[in-house]
Amino acid sequence: MRQLSLKGRTFPTDLNHAGTVFGGWVMAKMDKAASIQVEEVINSPAVTMSVSNFSFLKPIHNGDVFMVYTQVERIGNTSIDIHVELIVRSKEDLSEKKVTQGVFTFVAVNSQGKTVKIREVLRSHVAPYITEMLEAPQKERKGTESQNVSNK
Repeated sequence: MRQLSLKGRTFPTDLNHAGTVFGGWVMAKMDKAASIQVEEVINSPAVTMSVSNFSFLKPIHNGDVFMVYTQVERIGNTSIDIHVELIVRSKEDLSEKKVTQGVFTFVAVNSQGKTVKIREVLRSHVAPYITEMLEAPQKERKGTESQNVSNK
């Protein structure tokens, strides 16, 4: 389920020499928004492991309002993939456009920095689609096991 995780406005200190927002600034905002989404799923520290399919589609200008939307895309054994989109609203005409997107992969860790299983640190109340996402691989495995038993 896509949700708004971060919102703000760009300022002159966020701009590069060309008058558009620094790419690193954009990535930092998206990483922060993704970490907020992860925190809603697990009760454990998590670190950014990788960023993939990252695209700068359009520039961001001074004064634009930005909105960062996130969605859990995949939950693995110790990692979570978060799809992130950054949308800007122009101050001139209030039009909105997607300017950047990417997938941020986080790994759950304990206080010593060792990886931990997502299921062990899952929050007790998560969105229903998260529960369904976690149950889907188990149902697939059970279905395969049933097929293997009946094929013998």
